[in-house]
Amino acid sequence: MDKREKDHIIAQITTSKTFSRAPSSCVLLRFLADATLDGRDLKETTIGMELYGKSYEDERSAANIRVNVYHLRKKLEKYYQEEGADDQWQVRIKKGQYQVDFIKSREDEPATNRTKYGIALAGFILLLAVGFWLISRKTYTPLWQAYFENGKETTLFIGDFFGIMGTTATGEIGWNRDYNINNIEDYYRYLEEHPEKKGEINPANYPYVTGMAANGTMNISRLFHRQDKDFDILFSSQTTIKDITETNSIYIGPIKNGNLFIDFFNDANPHVSINHGMLDFQDPEKNIDTLVNLSVDDGQIYEHAVVSRYKGPNETEQFVFFSDHDIGVKATTEKFTDIEWLEHDFKQLLNDSQYFTAIFLVKGKDRTSMELELLLWDVLDDQ
Repeated sequence: MDKREKDHIIAQITTSKTFSRAPSSCVLLRFLADATLDGRDLKETTIGMELYGKSYEDERSAANIRVNVYHLRKKLEKYYQEEGADDQWQVRIKKGQYQVDFIKSREDEPATNRTKYGIALAGFILLLAVGFWLISRKTYTPLWQAYFENGKETTLFIGDFFGIMGTTATGEIGWNRDYNINNIEDYYRYLEEHPEKKGEINPANYPYVTGMAANGTMNISRLFHRQDKDFDILFSSQTTIKDITETNSIYIGPIKNGNLFIDFFNDANPHVSINHGMLDFQDPEKNIDTLVNLSVDDGQIYEHAVVSRYKGPNETEQFVFFSDHDIGVKATTEKFTDIEWLEHDFKQLLNDSQYFTAIFLVKGKDRTSMELELLLWDVLDDQ
């Protein structure tokens, strides 16, 4: 098979229905395929430099690449299970590698064998279907089931930090972070207020994420994979209100990046609100009047994490995991994708409601041996 035929296969995949809502996966697949066909070396550093530009820093952005390649593999699996089931060739990216392989599907069996094999295969598929049905019954949990049954796509929003290229503390030109500038709109607003900075700073061509992105994505992917479901991924700094209101949403990440989900959270919670890094919990009926500082904890040893499940706009669902450090997101996404823990421990607090807000104290020296202590919770009405 020549390069033209391989290009045609890639084009067929990227224009499919499966990939229609995943432009980032299309770009990544095309890049990896072109690099493979050109015989280029494919490492995280190479991918980062070419996709994110010369200012790419591999230690900070390697997690982004691994997450997106993992998501691309899942998209390809879904494509070949559905639209591409009869394709003569399959595109695969082996685990731990970035090269694109073109694998020919197995040739048709002789006509005399097809009926015999078809009967055996049908029986096997039936047994497999019953097995998966039984497994799915065991993994059922109301907290997540709407994500699998309400007919809407799901997007995982990863809390990232918007970057600015300018003079660093050491006098070099590099990536900078200002917590008052969380997206491109904030950046241009800042320039309007500080015109003297024009020419001195520019938007960075890549965001910054911590290890919570990879850990949280991995935990949630396992849950969705068991239900044979998929989701798209967006960075919060590149997210609009429209992105959030059209799909079921999951947010994992900090609050100090000023993400849009803070406002949705505040609107959905009658007793709890987050403003300027402070969580205010007031419920006169339960005699609760508490302020929790979410931004000053020692992220190496302990921190507070907020988990909330509530109804989103336009009949969508929202599940948020707020935490300003890695250990909060890692610990809470791990617990809230553990079906046994949800059904036997956490469910007792909910009174059969699937909507709630919970505040945890997460402990884990050097981000290991994590302990999760539930401090406060509030059951929300089925909205």
